[in-house]
Amino acid sequence: MNIHIREFKTGGAVDDEAALEQFQQQWTTYQKLVDTDALASKEVGAILHDALEGLSKPFAFLDIACGDAGQMPAALGGTKIRHYHGIDLSKPALELAANNLQNVPFEVELDHRDFVEALIRRPEPANVAWCGLSIHHLQTDGKEHLLKAIHDSTSDFLMIYEPTLADGEDREGYLERFRRVNRPLWTFMTEDEWKQIEHHVTTCDLPEHAATWLDLGRKAGFTKASQTFLDPTGFYDR
Repeated sequence: MNIHIREFKTGGAVDDEAALEQFQQQWTTYQKLVDTDALASKEVGAILHDALEGLSKPFAFLDIACGDAGQMPAALGGTKIRHYHGIDLSKPALELAANNLQNVPFEVELDHRDFVEALIRRPEPANVAWCGLSIHHLQTDGKEHLLKAIHDSTSDFLMIYEPTLADGEDREGYLERFRRVNRPLWTFMTEDEWKQIEHHVTTCDLPEHAATWLDLGRKAGFTKASQTFLDPTGFYDR
């Protein structure tokens, strides 16, 4: 299986050794969260797999902000996938994705590119689109814009897994809950790793209420929108 990383971004996401080292440190910290299932990644992956198993015809799968695609061999295994298209802004992550997908029995296309631009310029719609833990970095109008682009480039359905505000909660309440719930539980994290995560969450996380997420999906053009999973750990909602 030949896997190609297509370069659409001028220069590169990582241009020097210092930037590469920073990426590796942050990715190692994130990988700890995945490996310990602190983000309920296994259960979410199983839900995605079950949904894809229900598709009776060969399908094209679009993975938005695919990262290293580490869970994709399991999520896509045993399904009728014929083509995988991963998009990410991090070239080092895509290089890891190429390694993780090197033995899969379907076509793989990896793009180092802006998400919206890649979606708009797709030659034909994907059957299924997936995005996990990335759309919440956008402001509300940016979320709607991206979801609209996903809708226009997806024929069957979209699944997302994103942080959700609890009922009556604002962003400050979400951040307080993040610290209160997770700091005592994540004993596997070093102090430096916790600081990395806390910095990311406090500067990048812009969660929405569940009703808002569903409304954004409908505004983007999806005819049906429903919540199928609620993280039981309290990381995102409870």
